[in-house]
Amino acid sequence: MTPVAEAGPFQITPYSLLIFLGALLGTALCIRKKEVRPLLPWVIGFALILGHICWCLLALDTYAGEEEPGLIYLMPWKGGYTLYGALAGGMLGAWIGARINKTDFAAALDALTPGAAAAICLGRLGEYFSGQGFGSIAENEGHQFFPLAYVTAREEDYLEWAYAVWFWEACAALIILAVLLAAFSGARRGSRTVFFLTALGLSQIWLEQFRADDYLRINEFVRFTQIAALIFLLGAWVFLIRDRKPKKAAVLWSLLTLIAAAGVVIAAEFVFDKPQHTLWLYIMTGVTAAVAAGLLIRTEPGTGRLPAALFAMTGLLLFLLHALGEWETDRLLLYAFMGWALTGMAIAVARCAAGEQTAVERIPG
Repeated sequence: MTPVAEAGPFQITPYSLLIFLGALLGTALCIRKKEVRPLLPWVIGFALILGHICWCLLALDTYAGEEEPGLIYLMPWKGGYTLYGALAGGMLGAWIGARINKTDFAAALDALTPGAAAAICLGRLGEYFSGQGFGSIAENEGHQFFPLAYVTAREEDYLEWAYAVWFWEACAALIILAVLLAAFSGARRGSRTVFFLTALGLSQIWLEQFRADDYLRINEFVRFTQIAALIFLLGAWVFLIRDRKPKKAAVLWSLLTLIAAAGVVIAAEFVFDKPQHTLWLYIMTGVTAAVAAGLLIRTEPGTGRLPAALFAMTGLLLFLLHALGEWETDRLLLYAFMGWALTGMAIAVARCAAGEQTAVERIPG
């Protein structure tokens, strides 16, 4: 990547510049809340540190030839960052800052989420300049237009188009930001954070599947971002259980739904490359349809039957289409399976978010 400017070992690239602007915009959105101002240095500092360290740990092979590879961890300007490493660092910084300044941690996270969404949006846009965030080659000429795809290579009369995953993820973060700013006035304590983690996690699990770049892997196969998104989604669910205190039946059924839906996502991921594992996709689809329907019926005995039936029927339809189709035409169906499973995850979180309606805590808009 061609740097915009250089100062000794430091290089200012378009990507790092957008990362900086994202942090600046995020700070501007958060600084209006007086109670979180003392937390911002902790949040930004730990986000940068852990985001970079996590990237280094997952990309150790990149530094195999370095004379002193350990120093890379202390050079945030050299290398990359991970989204969920930065989120974990930001949350850790917020917790430390909240303890020092005697601020409510959950309320502080609520105030910080719009800034995080803005920073993610600009960071995703920066991937265009870093040569990352692209999907597979768009061979269909009808798909060769922005924002569906963008030009990744030019050679005389030849243009190579790839799907613009970086732009889709930036749009997802922008939508999350708009909802956070518009729809949570007077919301219950923790609601913004739960929505942010849930919406971000679901969008990441879905959109990361389309990447064909140098995305970070665990054991050379599993996509790190998707696993991290599932972990943060489970963390949001645990917070809801502790804060909202839903009935035990809702807790059990929602947990089963999350596990089964995650199984569908993982099974679909395997079937993309190894269709011999289709049986596991069928099994997890049936289990997810059953437990999600049970969750809706148990938590909403009157009105839950219709959405439960619709969810189960769409799962059955996907099952039949995949079972009767040919492998060459099944890729869109696998994406549909993943989207359907993510809907099940959203249902599980939403049912626990309702919880008990007594002693409602509200935060200022």
